[in-house]
Amino acid sequence: MNLEMIPCPKCGNDFPKLRKEQYGYHVCVNCSTVEPVVGISTVEGTGDHTYNDLIIMDQSKAILIAKKEAELTGRRVNIELLDFDTDEIAVSQSIKERVSRLYDKDTKDEDYQEEDQEEGTEGIDY
Repeated sequence: MNLEMIPCPKCGNDFPKLRKEQYGYHVCVNCSTVEPVVGISTVEGTGDHTYNDLIIMDQSKAILIAKKEAELTGRRVNIELLDFDTDEIAVSQSIKERVSRLYDKDTKDEDYQEEDQEEGTEGIDY
């Protein structure tokens, strides 16, 4: 399918004309100022009349709500935000490389003599 492309007024890169005509977008996705959205699941009701609900809001609003909730309850803020724009394979590979470097560094310094160790768990009297 060939789409007619028009230049983005902000950066000059091409984006589909259909996005401007049908959906009203004025700039391309890369120039968009809209932030990611967050979905928060809740359980509402009591007793036999409970149901699950999903609230979708801007990421900044969700962070503010979580901070205020933590402040009122006296707990720490624990927010997990997933960034789907990062390359997970590259991130996991860099973590593996760092762990293997640390592991190699630790094993070179220590002398393991597994054949001298006795079998069983130390500290437990059988």
